[in-house]
Amino acid sequence: MNAPPDRWSRVAEVVDAPDFALPWLDRFYDADDMELVLALAAGPRTAEDLAGALGLGDDGLQACLDRAHRRSIVDLTDEGVSAASFLDRSALWAQFEGWKDVPDDVRAQLAEWWLAHYAESVRETLTRFRDGHPDPGPDADYAYLLLSEAEDLVRSQKRVYLWPCDCRTLKGACDHSIYNCIRFANDRGLGWEISQERAIAILREADADGLTHTDYVGLGGETDPHAICNCCTCCCQPHLAAERLGVGDIWPRRRYLARLVPDACTLCGRCTERCPFGALTIQEGGDGDGELVLAAAECRGCGLCATGCPETAITMEPRREMTGRGASSPGAPA
Repeated sequence: MNAPPDRWSRVAEVVDAPDFALPWLDRFYDADDMELVLALAAGPRTAEDLAGALGLGDDGLQACLDRAHRRSIVDLTDEGVSAASFLDRSALWAQFEGWKDVPDDVRAQLAEWWLAHYAESVRETLTRFRDGHPDPGPDADYAYLLLSEAEDLVRSQKRVYLWPCDCRTLKGACDHSIYNCIRFANDRGLGWEISQERAIAILREADADGLTHTDYVGLGGETDPHAICNCCTCCCQPHLAAERLGVGDIWPRRRYLARLVPDACTLCGRCTERCPFGALTIQEGGDGDGELVLAAAECRGCGLCATGCPETAITMEPRREMTGRGASSPGAPA
């Protein structure tokens, strides 16, 4: 670090960076970023006040803020300009700037810090959801989407953007592509605008690769067009947080249950390979014939088994829990 250590320590304090990241803060913030963050140490400031503190004219300040906001160094609110958190900064840095520019052990620490922070942020809501509270909070609406639902959602949007997957970029536990996060807003202007057709192609590619689709869906079936995540179970923060919090049996919400059509099944085994949750197995019979068996309690309703079945021997049926929160046990079929 070129700047004095005490200045970096002050930056870490302002943005609430974890201790392990302090020796590496110059990978996340350059000299201009540092000066801007330190100028905001006391809290939000007006643009006019900030221009004076930094010795910049209107044009210079605007260029500075445009760059800083795009890179999540600052947030622009009704109260003025404030320093963005290290949590937000590190996510965009990981996605777009230099995630591999830290040692592997620091990368692993950052991924674990991120997961712990996320799990804590949803703990109360998911506890209320597990306990059947009638209004647990919006995070409880995070749910699995069928591929057809994800495609329809894309078709309903005027603008579609491709972003790198923040979960997979941060965790890096598998070799699935990071370029399959479909968003419908582009707050900081970093995503790539793509056509609906391209977005649907990306969804189908992700589905073929065994990634589940998720977004926020209310109990009435209304989808909040936030983003369609295409998730693996080894990197996805909601999946990992759910397991850590002991609510993986109910969240992300399960809206469908696989229904087997035995007469159409050829026991090819593709569905058992595609199911990320081990809900499908082939059991050998005493007469040498096998049988496809569904463990309903393990089925998340993601639909990967159905989209991968070459014989259309699996359909997805709505669960009864969609009639109201707590109306039936999470594993109960329709």
